[in-house]
Amino acid sequence: MNIWLIQSGEPLPINDTVRKMRTALLADKLIAKGHSVVWWTSAFDHIKKKWIYTKDTEVRHSHNLTFVALKGTGYKSNISLMRFIDHRIIAWKFSRMTARMAKPDFIIASMPPHDFAYQAVIYAKRNNIPVLVDIRDPWPDIFLEFLPLAFRKIAQLFLFNEFSMIKKIMRSADGLIAVTQNFLQWGLNYSGREKSPDDRIFPLGYQHPPSENMNEVIEKHRLLLSKLQGKFIVLFIGTISSSYHNPYILLQVAKQLSAFNNIHFLIAGDGTGELYEKIVSESKKLDNISLSGWLDRDEIEFWLQKSAVGICPATKEVHLPTNKSYAYFSAGLPVISAFQGDLKALIEKYKIGFYYAPNNAEELAMHIKKLYEDKVLYQDMSKNATNVFNKFFDANVIYEEFANHIEQMAVKNNVL
Repeated sequence: MNIWLIQSGEPLPINDTVRKMRTALLADKLIAKGHSVVWWTSAFDHIKKKWIYTKDTEVRHSHNLTFVALKGTGYKSNISLMRFIDHRIIAWKFSRMTARMAKPDFIIASMPPHDFAYQAVIYAKRNNIPVLVDIRDPWPDIFLEFLPLAFRKIAQLFLFNEFSMIKKIMRSADGLIAVTQNFLQWGLNYSGREKSPDDRIFPLGYQHPPSENMNEVIEKHRLLLSKLQGKFIVLFIGTISSSYHNPYILLQVAKQLSAFNNIHFLIAGDGTGELYEKIVSESKKLDNISLSGWLDRDEIEFWLQKSAVGICPATKEVHLPTNKSYAYFSAGLPVISAFQGDLKALIEKYKIGFYYAPNNAEELAMHIKKLYEDKVLYQDMSKNATNVFNKFFDANVIYEEFANHIEQMAVKNNVL
């Protein structure tokens, strides 16, 4: 089959150092099954906030994989009018460019952004092409959480067209895919129907990269590795920004646990803006916290294997999944998280870490101290984390099943 994947927020795997995420992992499985993939995306790197291409660009990456990157406006902040405009332009360009492209046999449209997914679903229905919608975040509902309660009703009226688009997407899709049960139910609520066998949950998962570049990683991080040798490393992986999952709380906790010479905090990531500069500046005053800068996939894997605990901080009540937790679990790291929803339930059910209330530095410090001091508890939680990863979050298994589901849907719709 010729399959279109619609996803504009993930890094493109244009070289071997890029950590493959959901769309890239699914593309690999589909290509391995003999299908060809066209990945419609943005010319703007959502994570690094930099241009990948300076104009609309079509790239034949390999025999069965083509990137079609559409240029919008770019944006500096994830929550901004410019991001909204950027996504709307890309969706409009997609609707115009599809006329000159060979029609696909199947489409998987991920959201956000919802306007891109909307245009993909409209195109699919117009051309009698089966389409699955892959729900990553509940847009635009999630934006209401950033507003005071008094303004949410007004915002819902202002965003009436956006909510109408969501309803159209969910009701038109041949099946809904989601990364969590909560997200699937959210989509079903908009669809106005009950769950069917065509609706499935496929978590984000994590894939261990090949290890042939580890000698280069060791050399690059030689000084930091020497400093942290034998330490109980508390790890945060992620972009440093002022969003709800920023790691500033780790500086507060590092101060509280400064008497524990063997506990060391590692913030793995980079960023821009006032918060990033503040973290860089204040971390220099602390002996028990280090910043590694941006890490590629091999470097992430290296520090996962060297660390003891993974942290998922949050500054407010958040019910979203975080792919960092799956990376932590893959290395057998107990996770201390301020996320609500599925992650909190998972941690508590399988005893693979602790939940702490958002912004509660004292509680976070207490959990870190407990894992550091109680070796039996730590070993039990580490073993549990590994078991949970192998059972639920191994990307090789998840995306093989996802690709199988697509083929089953294709057979059902007489396109395979």
